[in-house]
Amino acid sequence: MSKSLVRKMLLTIITIMLPRGSIHMIAGGATDGDSHRARKAHSRQLEVYGVGKSRLIEGLIIGIVPQDLEGIEVAHGDALVIHATVSNYDIARVFVDTGSSVNINFKRAFDQMQIDEADLQPMATSLFRFTGYEVQPLGQITLAISLGEEPLRRTRRVPFTIVDAPFAYNVILGRPTPSAFPVMVSTYHRKMKFPIGD
Repeated sequence: MSKSLVRKMLLTIITIMLPRGSIHMIAGGATDGDSHRARKAHSRQLEVYGVGKSRLIEGLIIGIVPQDLEGIEVAHGDALVIHATVSNYDIARVFVDTGSSVNINFKRAFDQMQIDEADLQPMATSLFRFTGYEVQPLGQITLAISLGEEPLRRTRRVPFTIVDAPFAYNVILGRPTPSAFPVMVSTYHRKMKFPIGD
């Protein structure tokens, strides 16, 4: 085999293995506060726990079992869409997106909840969508959200960013909600599990 052929083969292998670029996820919004100080504090907290200092969460072990697939077509590509109660309103088409850094309540649904816009806290931080353009939120508000059905129901107060944009869903539940409950999410099983009392 000639040296030039070997060189071409190696170059081809290296080209296949090297990434062509980076594609990022939706980011922005007030993850742990809207001020510069709050964002810095959140970053410091991530650094501390990212180095191996883990917090032990006591309680039940929550897991997915084979029975969780009963009634589900396994070869699906469906998103995890649920019903939830937000501020005492039953809301359909709630998209669970663990890749989103914020909970989003779209203005159309927010208006139907009859909450006064004067209750919104102003936000300086913009959101960035998949397409890359910037969206300026109308504000942020903390609302009660309930998941599950009685007697297996749990309620927490979580922050929502209000956005005036057309979207197929009424609400997007991002990472703040699973952290508040805590919730284990499995899109494959189309389930959310969280502890309730005992």
